[in-house]
Amino acid sequence: MNLSTFYKLHGMLRTALEEKFFPKGGGKRNFQKSDYCIDTDIRLSIAIRFFAGGKVDDIALVHGISACVVYFTVWKVLDCINECEKLSIKFPDHAKQKNIARGFFEKSGCGFKNVIGAIDGLLVWINKPPKKVCKNIKCNEGKFKCGRKDKFGFNLQAICDHKLRFTWIDIQWPGSTSDYLAWVTSKLCQDLDKENSNILYEGATLVGDNAYVKKKYMAVPLKGKRAGTEDGYCFYLSQLRINIERAFGALVHRFAILRAPLCVPTCKVASLVSGLCRLHNFLIDENEDRIEKLGKADLDMLKKRVSKYNKDNCDEQDIVQLRNGFQPYDLLNLNATNSDMLNRQPESDTTPMDLMILHCEKGD
Repeated sequence: MNLSTFYKLHGMLRTALEEKFFPKGGGKRNFQKSDYCIDTDIRLSIAIRFFAGGKVDDIALVHGISACVVYFTVWKVLDCINECEKLSIKFPDHAKQKNIARGFFEKSGCGFKNVIGAIDGLLVWINKPPKKVCKNIKCNEGKFKCGRKDKFGFNLQAICDHKLRFTWIDIQWPGSTSDYLAWVTSKLCQDLDKENSNILYEGATLVGDNAYVKKKYMAVPLKGKRAGTEDGYCFYLSQLRINIERAFGALVHRFAILRAPLCVPTCKVASLVSGLCRLHNFLIDENEDRIEKLGKADLDMLKKRVSKYNKDNCDEQDIVQLRNGFQPYDLLNLNATNSDMLNRQPESDTTPMDLMILHCEKGD
């Protein structure tokens, strides 16, 4: 983030920051005199450095504050970001959807004209949730573990446009939840499934992988080995579907805090990820899409944090036990990973996906 972009963001958040940190009016004083009268631009700088993966001790040393003030600042700034209307993430209306469709059309080698977003899920890596927290939220700690990646986390569902901006996000399910279940239980999916839904303009569709199913609003790859037109459809669909993977990659690369287990309270993970997605969109709007490479010191620090996590958390309780036939029976009772398979019924009527396959066949 360059200096002009930083101060533009500060200008958008300044009023809210002053209300958070100076609730009684306060005043501009020398921040070196008191830890409780730090200027709002310094507060924002602290939070941005924390999101970028900076160590709390380093941030405290650079800004002349204590470690507890760093955490206090981060959560207050995050509240301001999530409450800022200009940074909100809203699903696009019909006019914006058509602009997005034109953007995807320019990226499509086959000329698909009706794609208004790419959808997928991302595992947001966290430390193993404490048993006390799991008991309070009535969610077994095993549900947070993704067996496929052998990590604890949350399932983030997101839709992005052709510029890699997030147009919709939802993070409410633990890591063992399948992308399909996380999607079908979201409010957006339920609204799209309504008979008279007009959220998408006529003929518009989302594109996803095979975790999702063919619907009037969803186009997915054809399963199994394909040839000819069907193979071409899958190839050209992947050209557009890969944008959500790129969006996740840009998000994680830009905010390096996501590259290692999040050392934050479990209840604050959703708020943190939402704020990072909002900042991601803001930086793209400001043409801040150039991503700097990590230096050797940052890479070494990241490797130490990851290796320490694996060493401290890899015990017998974390090992997934398998039944005969190699079924993970510890996950079968979670009602999140395997139980939704029978409910994945594709749309039987003609959908935009069928028209896209026909478009590949005609080659127009």
